[in-house]
Amino acid sequence: MVARVLIINENKLDVSPITSKLQELYYSILFAKSIEDALRIVGTQLVDVVFLSLPKNISEKSSKLFFNFFSVLRQLCGVIPIMGLVESDEQVPSIELEDILRLDINKADLVRRIATFVQIKNQFDDSLLNSMFLDEHNPQKIITFFHNNIDFLHKSILENTEVVMLRAWPVIDNITDSDLFIINISHTQANECCANLRLRKMNKHKPIVFTFDQYSQEKVNWAIELAIGFTDIININENPLITKCRINSLIKYKKLYDVFSKKLKKSLYLSEIDSTTGVYNRSFFDDFLKNKEHKMENSAVIMLDIDKFKMINDKFGHSFADSMLKYVSDMIKRYIRSTDVVARYGGDEFIIVMDNINKSIVEEIAYRIQRKIGESLFYDAQCTVSIGVCCMESGGKTSLREAISIADKFMYIVKQSGGNSVNVCQ
Repeated sequence: MVARVLIINENKLDVSPITSKLQELYYSILFAKSIEDALRIVGTQLVDVVFLSLPKNISEKSSKLFFNFFSVLRQLCGVIPIMGLVESDEQVPSIELEDILRLDINKADLVRRIATFVQIKNQFDDSLLNSMFLDEHNPQKIITFFHNNIDFLHKSILENTEVVMLRAWPVIDNITDSDLFIINISHTQANECCANLRLRKMNKHKPIVFTFDQYSQEKVNWAIELAIGFTDIININENPLITKCRINSLIKYKKLYDVFSKKLKKSLYLSEIDSTTGVYNRSFFDDFLKNKEHKMENSAVIMLDIDKFKMINDKFGHSFADSMLKYVSDMIKRYIRSTDVVARYGGDEFIIVMDNINKSIVEEIAYRIQRKIGESLFYDAQCTVSIGVCCMESGGKTSLREAISIADKFMYIVKQSGGNSVNVCQ
């Protein structure tokens, strides 16, 4: 079972024993050297399993940073399994990992333990397919590789199916979209073709079928042992009607998955993102807060509220007010870091949580946001904001919930004083 593996190696372990074994089996490997890289990759690319190198010795300070990072990573990954990497059977953090692997694990155990959790993840997707409805008569497309003819396909398949025959190994990126791939297993590049097709994001859940005859049974056994991502194996000498049933069924379930996947992604996005501003919503932030119960140090909370927003809403209307909210959220995202968490906390109120940052930088960011938002007219309305800041420095006793309350109170003081300013808790 080939997969796309993300290795997060901020702790700089020697992961070459793991990567070499995976590469031998056609796995695709992505690397992240920092927290920022990992969050970006998980959020933008297809990942089947995450390997996280675990620190050898965790100090009190680094432990908090590690837990903060892991809580965000876990939320972004969802059902993607996260497996820890260690050099030896040492003490590891008490966090929600699917498995912990030694770097010297043998190849067979490595593949088996990856496959276990990737299959569970796939079963989660499959279990919801039965609730979807699909018209089976939509036009479909099949691409075949290394075949001289397609006589093994029943003629009725061709009535609503476009079949593209590729007799030579193509450049993968030039392959057009397809509902199903058929590969002649007797070709010398059959396994390589299958693995490369499966590792492409757009083909992750598309069926790949190997065809064989009486002369290629040995290669079938080898492909089964490799487990490189094929869906089915069909004998070209089999009754074409049976072949037709199997191919049509594979395409049907592929299309079911497509429909379901789009709805699920939309549902997950809407459940976490505020539709007006494009930042996290209050529901997501409340869940985020539950994972931050411990004391925080070298962190900060910024509370921001748009001045006289109700008056702007009454004067210019809801559509204009929503545009202003989007403008403010865009300005906030422009001047904070990629690792900072920003959410719409209330109607016209935003919250920013910043980790691993000193007070002077927090103040600089807060004042820059306040100044940039207020220095120009937003269409015909003056847009200004009131900002309250609470910093949690090393050695302090302020929790995140307490910091939110303090920042909110300091923001309220600014609003009572006329707005368009920043108030930092000293």
